[in-house]
Amino acid sequence: MSRQRIVLLGMMTKIPVAGVIWQTLHYLVGLERLGYETYYVEAHARTPSMLMERSEDDSSARAAAFIAGALDRFGFGERWAYHALHHDGRCYGMSEEELRALYGSAALIINLHGGTEPRPEHIATDRLVYLETDPVEVEVQLAAGRQETIDYLRPHCAYFTFGENYGRPDCLLPVSNEFTFRPTRQPVVLDFWRGLAEVPGDSFTTIGNWRQLWREIRLGGVTYSWSKHEEFLKFIDLPSRTAPRFELALAGCDGSDRRLLEEHGWRVRDALPLSQNVETYRNYICESRGEFTVAKDQNVRLRTGWFSDRSATYLAAGRPVITQDTGFGNILPTGEGLFGFSTLDDIQAAVEAIDRDYPRHSRAAASIAHEFFDAEKVLAALLEQVGMPRTPPDLFIAASSRRPTTLDAKTAETVLEAPLPSSVHRRSASAQASVVVVARDGLVYTRLCLESVLGSLDSPAFEVIVVDNGSADGTAEYLSRLSDRDPRLEVITNDSNKGFASAVNQGLAAADGQMLVILNNDTIMPPRALGLLLSHLTDESVGLVGPVSNEAATEAEIDMGYTTYRQLIEAAEDRGKEKSSLVDIPMLTMFCVAMRREVWECIGPLDERFALSLFEDDDYSLRARRAGYRVVYAENVQVHHFGEASLGQLVPTGEHAQLFTANRRRFEEKWGITWQTHGRRANDRYRETVIAVRDAVRESVPSGSRVLVVSKGDDELLRFEDRQGAHFPQLEGGVYAGHHPADSAEAIEALERLRGDGAEFVVIPTTAMWWLDYYGGLRAYLESGGAVANSESCLIYRLGSPVR
Repeated sequence: MSRQRIVLLGMMTKIPVAGVIWQTLHYLVGLERLGYETYYVEAHARTPSMLMERSEDDSSARAAAFIAGALDRFGFGERWAYHALHHDGRCYGMSEEELRALYGSAALIINLHGGTEPRPEHIATDRLVYLETDPVEVEVQLAAGRQETIDYLRPHCAYFTFGENYGRPDCLLPVSNEFTFRPTRQPVVLDFWRGLAEVPGDSFTTIGNWRQLWREIRLGGVTYSWSKHEEFLKFIDLPSRTAPRFELALAGCDGSDRRLLEEHGWRVRDALPLSQNVETYRNYICESRGEFTVAKDQNVRLRTGWFSDRSATYLAAGRPVITQDTGFGNILPTGEGLFGFSTLDDIQAAVEAIDRDYPRHSRAAASIAHEFFDAEKVLAALLEQVGMPRTPPDLFIAASSRRPTTLDAKTAETVLEAPLPSSVHRRSASAQASVVVVARDGLVYTRLCLESVLGSLDSPAFEVIVVDNGSADGTAEYLSRLSDRDPRLEVITNDSNKGFASAVNQGLAAADGQMLVILNNDTIMPPRALGLLLSHLTDESVGLVGPVSNEAATEAEIDMGYTTYRQLIEAAEDRGKEKSSLVDIPMLTMFCVAMRREVWECIGPLDERFALSLFEDDDYSLRARRAGYRVVYAENVQVHHFGEASLGQLVPTGEHAQLFTANRRRFEEKWGITWQTHGRRANDRYRETVIAVRDAVRESVPSGSRVLVVSKGDDELLRFEDRQGAHFPQLEGGVYAGHHPADSAEAIEALERLRGDGAEFVVIPTTAMWWLDYYGGLRAYLESGGAVANSESCLIYRLGSPVR
């Protein structure tokens, strides 16, 4: 299956330490496990100075080798790129052309740390996401109106922060009016940290920087520092309160600072040997008793809710964590396995609690990691807010019955209970395309349709206009909630069913796009189908263009060949790779039709004389062709169509047959022609069926007999040697009726009338075998006459007396 691609923009070569490498890997592997194809790219234009031993070193080559070494063992050996923008602009890992293509094909580009300046190729996708791992500085700059920060953030389409307390009453960070920052947290691939050390050590440890005298900020006349050494010094007497069981692996700690710590009972070691090797770093954490650490003054006093990636890995290893309170207690459970502190007394109480029942706190730590930091949960929540397509790949999408069309109960439950997606997309002031969808109940179909369209990739900027024709099954409430989450969606509400043509006209009148798409609500649009369909409108000879589909009722109809969502996407992706070809066709059914605005303005709105539905598409296709435009379908575009999700409800009552007859009459009176049934494409399997039906008739039915065939209008099924074939059901003169019987009684009545006119046998091809399940009374009637043939291709019944 062609998987959605996600690009992670990172900074491992600028900060080549184990903690940053593990953080990056948690994102890459976590997204991969969610089913995405993930890529790592560095394009931050910063010199990888920490990798250079001499000024004359080839910094780019060293950076590329570092990335390859870090990622290869985790399966990303061929899915990375280093764009040396700090030097000569050369690309390593892939060519610049391949990198640009990767950006263009990505469903999402995540700017991890917010450390990469947005480039034109990122901005053009409108899928660049800002992910801030250190809150405070950016928020303060925005509050001060710093234009450089505003300009940097604007190209992103969504904003996430590790400041999980952001926006809460006790958080002092200023809230931006222009940018909506959404809290997220550190993802951890839990199995990377489990079971590596059976017996914990005796020390509470941590790994970090000691003195970092930069990035101070001022807010409201108060200075907030960045360096952790100031916070550690507040608790320097801790070992004397709890025994000397605390070890700090520090970078940036000189001799005098180290002596000061050791004099107060702290064990101190150099962090560099641990940070240069991801395995050594991991082992150090897993072999500890737990973690004791502090946070930056900025996060503590401003109550940002920030939490450490490293602390999350201690929890994942089942190691309790004691860390300075930043407000994270508003989000994470504390008191077992995780302790927030503000005073020495808080720390002492936490150490004593852990010592009293270490196994309980170890289990609690692992449980917190599982509940709150599991990479798949964290990243699924992030993607949910971004609005990534989430339809389960194994979702069964074949209809379980027809007329009315129904879905498998588990499928319906899965779709209806799924959380609503949000979107990071902004509504374009000038959408290039407008997709008009008419809904009349059928919530499960509408959800599948709209959420697939809104998840489209590689398409021009678009809007979706839904015209709700008086739905009463929760559709209106769903549309209201979805439009709140996705600004590309506009809803027009009718109090009653105005009919398909009228509703489409409402939607088209409200559309802004220069390209217009009419789409039924009982469709699924594969991710790249919309873009492919619209690409064919560049041919100015084309008036209307549609896709191929499993339910098209014309030559554009293809074998379904799939039953699950995954198989549909695979089939659509394979078809999308084929050479583009347009096939002229007399008529396109309007389950999915695209046109340019100029075509619509030339042809005009749909003819509303056709009431609820039926024949408005025949009419519009004829109008387009008479205006000099081609009506075509595109072989490289595939859309799934359930078919008759709304109209099928009218079949059991007989209203469908009445509507068909009335609108056919309107069509013929308007144009002064006799309506012709639509052709079907002859694929190999269908050809084999036709041949097998002819063989069965020849072998089982006497020469000279009149044979009725449930033909769906295909004359090929009527061509028998020495036997007279005829459509069933049919209108006066033997013309295919164009619709199915409303119920068994209507079917039996029609068969009896034709039997009185000389019909002796009826053939049910395999393509119509569902009749025998749907029309129970008809089946009993046919079986009373007896089957004369029963094969894989068809059943043939002798017409006898009706059941009394």
